[in-house]
Amino acid sequence: MGTRSGDLDPSVVTYIMEQENLTPKQMEKILNKESGLLGLSGISCDNRDVLREMENGDERAKFALDTYCYIIAQYIGKYAVTMNGVDVITFTGGVGEKGPDERSKICSYLGFMGVELDPEKNKTRNIEYEISKDSSRVKLWIVPTEEELIIAKETKEIISKL
Repeated sequence: MGTRSGDLDPSVVTYIMEQENLTPKQMEKILNKESGLLGLSGISCDNRDVLREMENGDERAKFALDTYCYIIAQYIGKYAVTMNGVDVITFTGGVGEKGPDERSKICSYLGFMGVELDPEKNKTRNIEYEISKDSSRVKLWIVPTEEELIIAKETKEIISKL
């Protein structure tokens, strides 16, 4: 999440509120507007900004991106358990389509599942493309979203019914 907290033990919320003497409104603002990648990095909720600062040697930015990728890998693992394994992992959206560093880091945690990322193929951006090694048990794909196009089509369909 860019600015939202993600998963938290509920008792953490009340503990922080008590320790910092925060109102529910203040805590809500922290959890929804000042947490996530922004809160971890202290820089931005935009991966590009955090990545740039990490490349400039900012340790907090590195920590934030490492944590971000680790949490994504954890979710993939959780869903793999739920589905009794996976055949394909797709990377989509802004980071998924344009983030070879993030994809590489995420996949580095998933070797136990048979995930093998091809470093050369992983340089690809913004096109539908398989980025796994031929030997990978789990195939890895970049799948661009067309959110704006889908929104436009859905809007047109709704408007045409009015």
